[in-house]
This record gives sequence, structure tokens and C-alpha cells, in this order.
Amino acid sequence: MSEQFTVFGSDGFVGRRLVNKLVGDGHKVLAVRRGDVLDLANIDLGHVMYCVGVTGSRFKTEQFNVVDAHVSSMARILEKSRFASFLYMSSARVYEESLTSTEVTARFGVDPSSISDFYNLSKLMGESLILNCEVPNVKIARVSYAVDFADDSTDNISVFLRDAMKGSVIFTAHEQSVKDYVVMNDVLDILPRIALHGKNSIYNVASGVNVSTRQIADLLVEETGCSIEFVHGEQVRSPQPIDISLLVNEMSYRPTSLLDYARQVIQQGSLK
Repeated sequence: MSEQFTVFGSDGFVGRRLVNKLVGDGHKVLAVRRGDVLDLANIDLGHVMYCVGVTGSRFKTEQFNVVDAHVSSMARILEKSRFASFLYMSSARVYEESLTSTEVTARFGVDPSSISDFYNLSKLMGESLILNCEVPNVKIARVSYAVDFADDSTDNISVFLRDAMKGSVIFTAHEQSVKDYVVMNDVLDILPRIALHGKNSIYNVASGVNVSTRQIADLLVEETGCSIEFVHGEQVRSPQPIDISLLVNEMSYRPTSLLDYARQVIQQGSLK
């Protein structure tokens, strides 16, 4: 059945892909870019997908932009607009700071003086507003490191694949560091399902499996014969795997293996 969606941040990494996915699935989509002005009081937004965010390392220098993207702009929409549901795209990065649990009920400890925690605090403030605003049918998706093997992708894994095809890859992350990478197609498939059918307030959207820099390097060497170099400027990062049991149990979510998918992309030669 066709639904009305409004995607805020439709010009962003996830947002523009989500718009294409929703349109391809036959839904009506209002695509809102950063800076667009809407008469919120007089528009029924349908199912809102709030994908506005500051990505990469920009949060270290764009603090005011971070707060506006993750909290202030979202707050205005929550307060002023009419919608059937509202899904706030948060980040599974909030789990990385020495937490032993990655369940959606985890409790967080943060250091306000830390720039890394500043990013987490901004996302958690957005989440806290969602959970305490007493507006019905609002939800949170904590999305892990999304990887999209498209020609215009700029995520680290896609860059590594392109470099490998050119013959050499330099890794600045420690070879023992791990991350939970989730394939973008899985993200695009599950977010609308959460918006339309989710019964809970918070969901982790991830693979549930950590992959190390060493595993990625070994795959690239095996499939392309490239040379690799590790420049150990960073400490080992060992966050816990993200708990995806809620999505698995509620929506039969079965995430794609990053390594299997990367191998397929390389063998098909579909990433330029």
C-alpha cells in the first residue's frame, strides 16, 4: 500500500538513497533538503524520516551545526508539524564509549568536555526529546556504520575497495580495531518498516557482528592482490557488537554480511 513519507535531509548520505528507495517502492515522498523552508503547520507530513545529521569528522569543527542538525531543527518539526509517525535517525556510535551493553536499554556515561562525547551527547539529546516530548508514534533508529558500494559512495570501505582495485591501500585505523558495519541496502529496507510497523521506541540498525581492519585488509588482498600498509596512528578501538535482537525477533531482520557483500562487489566489478 502506498504511504506518504517526508524525508528530512534528503540531500544527505542516507536521505537521498532513502528517497529513491521509497519512490521505487511506490510511496509518495516529500524530499526536504537542509535549508528548505516548509509551512509546517499546514502540511500533513505523513511518516517523517528525520535523516539530518553531521557525518564524518565534521562534528569536531562544526559544533553549532551539529546541535542544529541533531536537536534544534528536529525540535521545531516535532513541535510545529502534523504527522502519522516520526522516525529519528540516531547513531549506534553512542555505544562506543566503554559500554559493556549495546541493548537499546543501555545507560550512557559521557564526559561533556570530550569532543567525541559531544557528538554522542547531541544525538542523545535528540533521542531524549523524542522520548519525553509526549508526542505519539515517535521512534528512534540507532544506525551503525552504513556502507554503500555505489559509484558515488565516500564511506571508508568503498574508498578502500577503489584503492585496492588501483593496487594499494593505506590503513590509518589499527589493524585490530573493529566496527559494526551495516550494508546500506539493509538500512533502506528496515527504516520504513520501523516507521510503519515498529512497536518499540528504539531500534538498533546494525549487522550485529564486528569486523576488524585486518579482516578487511585480508579480503582485499585475497580478491585483488593489492598491497596494504598499516600506519598505526590510532589506538585499538574495540566496541561491543551492536545488539540487534529486537529487530531480529520483531521483524525477522537478517542483515547482510559485510565481507560477503564486499567480495561479491569486487568479483562483479560493480564499484568504479
